[in-house]
Amino acid sequence: MAVTPWSLVFGLIKMYREVLALVALLTVAGLTFATRRTTNGPPTSLDRAVGWAAAPVTWVTSPIERGVTWVIGGGIDVFQSFASLRHVREENVRLNRELLGLRGELVHTSELAQENERLQGLLGLTQAEMLPLIAAPVIGDDIAPDSLSRMITIGVGRDRGVERGMAVISSSGVVGRVQSASAGSARVQLIIDRNSAVAARVDRSRARATVTGLGNDRRCKLDFALRSDDIEEGDLLVTSGTDGVYPAGLPVGKVVSLKRKTSGMMLVASVAPAADTRRLEEVMVVLSKVGGTDLPAASR
Repeated sequence: MAVTPWSLVFGLIKMYREVLALVALLTVAGLTFATRRTTNGPPTSLDRAVGWAAAPVTWVTSPIERGVTWVIGGGIDVFQSFASLRHVREENVRLNRELLGLRGELVHTSELAQENERLQGLLGLTQAEMLPLIAAPVIGDDIAPDSLSRMITIGVGRDRGVERGMAVISSSGVVGRVQSASAGSARVQLIIDRNSAVAARVDRSRARATVTGLGNDRRCKLDFALRSDDIEEGDLLVTSGTDGVYPAGLPVGKVVSLKRKTSGMMLVASVAPAADTRRLEEVMVVLSKVGGTDLPAASR
């Protein structure tokens, strides 16, 4: 097979392709650098010759250069945007956590403020009535809608001096009486229980009656009130102190829905309890029974 000059050239190129590629890259780089040369003086013959030689190279490499620059620049912008977005997301997560923490602290502070207000009310009642009281948390209830029984469980018992029959009150007024007591807790019969009865009197006119439970969370009824008694809607009822359970002068409720029938001796009226038995959290137990030697007289 005859050897032609072209086959010889191609053979040399194939043999020294790495060297030729390196020389070509260095030449392109040199020409590109030369075309970017800036001088204050007029161009020389060498500058013009280099410019003419590099013109085709520049024409070919400029789009590639611009493309590479665009890709690299765009990649940098995307990376910076991603980094910024990630930073924003992390900051957002941090701020949300701080917000949740502040909300939790606010709720806790609000609960403490409400508890402090309730306890101040109970303390004020203690100072006003000069009664031997002990504070007790409400730890359970038995106030099923389908039952007429209304009971709560408090977190003090015989170990703190609580006994059956003792009065239980709140800052708003009468709550009920201790039905049974164990070592560390006690069951309290609320005044809304159907078996509850509280001896009361009208604070304004001093007319006497009995407030009896109906098994209803919102209403009791007024019993043994004469039609001729001076009782009106809106009158405040207070304990009379004659039932052997409650000291005199404690708020029981207000008269509502009063009716005087044309016949009969008794009037008909409902009573809105002074203490909201559905929202009790702390109560006070009167640690002495009415008639005992250690119970001071009521303030009224």
